[in-house]
Amino acid sequence: MGWFSKRKKHDDNATRAADAPGQAAEEEVEEDDPRWEQWAEARNAYWNGIGTLDDQVVAHLVSPEFMGAPPWPTTRQSYVITRTDDTVILATDGMTDPFRDDSGPANGFGAEVYLESPALVGANFNTIAGSWELGALQNFAANVADLGGITGHLEQYGVVSMELPAPEGVPEHLFTPQGTIGILIGIEAPGRSAEVTLAPGEEIRMIPITLITPAETAYIVSGGGAARGELVEKLAEAGVGVVSDVNRQSVL
Repeated sequence: MGWFSKRKKHDDNATRAADAPGQAAEEEVEEDDPRWEQWAEARNAYWNGIGTLDDQVVAHLVSPEFMGAPPWPTTRQSYVITRTDDTVILATDGMTDPFRDDSGPANGFGAEVYLESPALVGANFNTIAGSWELGALQNFAANVADLGGITGHLEQYGVVSMELPAPEGVPEHLFTPQGTIGILIGIEAPGRSAEVTLAPGEEIRMIPITLITPAETAYIVSGGGAARGELVEKLAEAGVGVVSDVNRQSVL
C-alpha cells in the first residue's frame, strides 16, 4: 500500500511544547481564515468530551516535512495529550487542517490518529513527549501522510493491520521476530464516537491504533483478513477496546 516505513531515532530535542492545541507552529496559514480556529475548537471539544486536554502540545522545532518526512496538509505537525482516569491518549493534531493554498480538501486527510495507553497515566509532559508510545504514533502518522490519508482504506477493508519498526524503549516482549510491533487500525472504541463535525458538511474521523502482541501479529500474517476479523472480535470480548496495554495477555 506504499506505507512509509522510515523510523528515525526518537529525539527529545526534536520537539517542543507549544502553548495550546491548534497553535500554528512555523505555519503560513492565513490569519483571517476562520476555519483554522473553528477546526481546532471542534477537535479540542472532542478530546475534552473524553477526558482533559493538556494545555501543552508536542510540536517540532522544525517541521519534519523539511527533513524529508511526508507532508501533512500544512507544515504544522503537532500532537495533543488527553488524560482520562485510566489512560492517556496521544493524538495527531493537524492532519485535518485545511490544505495550504486550498490545494486539497478543507478537512485535510479527513482523520486524526491516536494511541491510548494506561502506562502513561500520571506521567508529566516531558515524559510523554519522549515516550516510545509517541514515537510509534509519529511513525504511523508518517505512513498515513505518505498515503495521503487512510479513511479510504478503512472504508474499503474495515479494520486493517500493519507492522511498525519498534521505537526505542518498546518492551522487548512486544517485538516480533522481525523487530517490529504489530498494530490494528480503526477498531471501534466502545462508547466513543469516531466522528467529529468541523462545520456543516465537513466531517472527520478520530482513528485509533491498537498495539497487539507478537502472537496476534503472527496470527494475522498467517490467516489474513479472516484472522484479523476474528482477533478484533476476541479483543472486544476481552474488554481490551482500543487501549494499547503492554502488560495484557494475548487473547489467542
